[in-house]
Amino acid sequence: MTRLEVAACLALAMIGVSSTSYGPAMESFAADFDVSLDHAGVILTLLFLGSIVASAAFAAWFHAYEPRRFMLAGTLLMAVGSAGIGLAPSWGLLLPCLVISGAGGGLVDAGSLTIVTRVSDDVTRSINRLNVGFAVGALAGPLWAGSVLAAHAGARPLVYLGVAGVTLLAAAFTLFSPAVEAHPAAPRHSSPRLTRGALALGLVLFLYVGAEFGLGSWVASYASREFDAGTFSGGLITAGYWGALMVGRLISGWLFQRGMGARQVLLGSIALATMTSAAIAAANESLALAAAAAFATGLAFGPIWPAAMAVAAGKRAANVPAALVTIGNSGGFIFPWLQGRILVSSGASAGIGLSAVLCVGMLLIAWRAPRDPDDPPS
Repeated sequence: MTRLEVAACLALAMIGVSSTSYGPAMESFAADFDVSLDHAGVILTLLFLGSIVASAAFAAWFHAYEPRRFMLAGTLLMAVGSAGIGLAPSWGLLLPCLVISGAGGGLVDAGSLTIVTRVSDDVTRSINRLNVGFAVGALAGPLWAGSVLAAHAGARPLVYLGVAGVTLLAAAFTLFSPAVEAHPAAPRHSSPRLTRGALALGLVLFLYVGAEFGLGSWVASYASREFDAGTFSGGLITAGYWGALMVGRLISGWLFQRGMGARQVLLGSIALATMTSAAIAAANESLALAAAAAFATGLAFGPIWPAAMAVAAGKRAANVPAALVTIGNSGGFIFPWLQGRILVSSGASAGIGLSAVLCVGMLLIAWRAPRDPDDPPS
């Protein structure tokens, strides 16, 4: 890996740390600002609103520019937003900080994917490595937030100032990384529209982000409401889910290295995730079974994003990665909030079961997705 690819992995890890810290912290946000749990779910919506706007701007106007600059700007925005989230004295001041942090994440996501498609010899493996970086951060986020909040319920400032601090370190690493020098085979053009196959895979990612992020954000609240699990236990379950997702991405990298096609990995992973996510809601009488099913779902979810991105973006226009990030993250704007509303109004099992419904939709779309002429063989 080049120094620039390492910087991209570190930046993605910061998205993981920041975004997954909200899972064990949702009850704390609701208590701190005296709002209901489903009202606190707007935190997730605003994060994704910022991300969607930033990645859409990158896809439409900025993809031709040097992507390292946007990745650097993204990490700085994430640091500022996280500090604001930690220090915000009121709900009204918290909300713009969430949008700022989300916008930073959107720039990091789009910029880092553009970097690897331009500099890598093997785009599929590089995209997978990038997403392993996210998963490492996603494992650390709930462990950090859950342990700090378990020690002191009012420690929100410490949680998010800590996130801001490590994000600044990632920004410094990016600042001193070299500029992008495109690989000779890298895409050099942009297309005014996506192909039908890429759009279908974008829709898969739209449902996937809703299922993945929704489950990671609400599984701690599910454990609390269904099994009376404490904050630290909820953090452990959340961390186990994200840790399993990291293992899933390591496995998918191993499969790609041995020649398995990205489309095969995608379909197999979604099929497994459909079964395991349904098992979480069905195991509502045993915390151990629910935790095991959450772990298995993380394992199955792990390969989906990098596999879909590799199929859709591996040999296409320069604006495709950012466009797919935008479409995918739009699912995070809708479904995690909806999942929280269902969890509060219809019960914890019904709420957590939404992820299984989204997986069924993913499987149907991925199975029927048209192949484009330049798709890599599966």
